[in-house]
Amino acid sequence: KTGFLPASGSSYQIIEGPKNATVVEGSEAHFNCTISQGWRLIMWTLNDVVVLSVTPTEPIITNDRFTSASYEEGGNSVSEMIIHDVKLQDAGRVKCSLQNSDRDASAFLSVQVMGELLIPRGNLIVTEDKPCNVTCHASGWIPLPDISWEIGVPVSHSSYYSGPDPNDLQSAVSVLTLTPQGNGTLTCLANMKGPNAHKSVAVNLTVV
Repeated sequence: KTGFLPASGSSYQIIEGPKNATVVEGSEAHFNCTISQGWRLIMWTLNDVVVLSVTPTEPIITNDRFTSASYEEGGNSVSEMIIHDVKLQDAGRVKCSLQNSDRDASAFLSVQVMGELLIPRGNLIVTEDKPCNVTCHASGWIPLPDISWEIGVPVSHSSYYSGPDPNDLQSAVSVLTLTPQGNGTLTCLANMKGPNAHKSVAVNLTVV
């Protein structure tokens, strides 16, 4: 957001507020707030709880998971809040506000959870030129990932279906149907939107 007016009785204002972020649980989240000169105290809140306060000389850290960086940019001050080891319950509203001012700017933190990815049957021994099914299971992911396959096996036909597990809506399942003509590797890939939000698992397939 831009175009904030200064609060009455003060000349400083928020030039640019934080941006929405999506991160994987256990990683770091970074939020920036750009303020014009003259400020005395910046407060960062997460879901309406103050987690970090910053003065022009030093941050006031009350929780080691929330740290601060400050730098100058174009004559303005930038306060950066870093959330370390992000947890699922951190998801929600991040707000930067100025002391003695009704001005604030907020963004939303979305947290993804990378769960388990498994091909339950493990390595496979199948009949050459006979259709077979291979299942890949993703559990504990938030949100559910997209599942796809890399087929490192000579085949005459292959197709797959992916979707929520009908027996467990918190899980996703993908069933690969293929007609193998030789040995090789099958890789199941799970992807969520966002950086580093992917996992893979591979099995060997042997034809007889």
